[in-house]
Amino acid sequence: MSDSFVPQVIPNIQHVALRTTDLPRLVRFYHETLGLPITRTRGPEDDPDAVWLPGVQLVKVSGDLEPSGTLDHLAIGIENVQDLCTRLDAAGVKVDRPLTEIVGSDGKPFAFAAFYYDPDGNRVEVFKHL
Repeated sequence: MSDSFVPQVIPNIQHVALRTTDLPRLVRFYHETLGLPITRTRGPEDDPDAVWLPGVQLVKVSGDLEPSGTLDHLAIGIENVQDLCTRLDAAGVKVDRPLTEIVGSDGKPFAFAAFYYDPDGNRVEVFKHL
């Protein structure tokens, strides 16, 4: 392998895919509660098997979910993060860590971040760089 190779990342198609047995429930959370727009779907309009939103793909599976790896959290950059946290709190979304100023090793703040849980128990980080 060559050390000179640098991948040319296309920012607008990066995402985390989450498997779920209840796709409508996760769509409601990510689309209605978080407010992320649906960018595309796959399958019948009234019963899709996959839904894409910025940074997130939701995939319907049948039967029991079997672990296929580990996921600590997914992160979504949100310009109006404080307003979103207020919205999530008002909706009763379970919080793991409330909105906090993040300070770097140099002692200077560089972001605000909060962690919530989606209906399937995945941690979702919402953050804004300063």
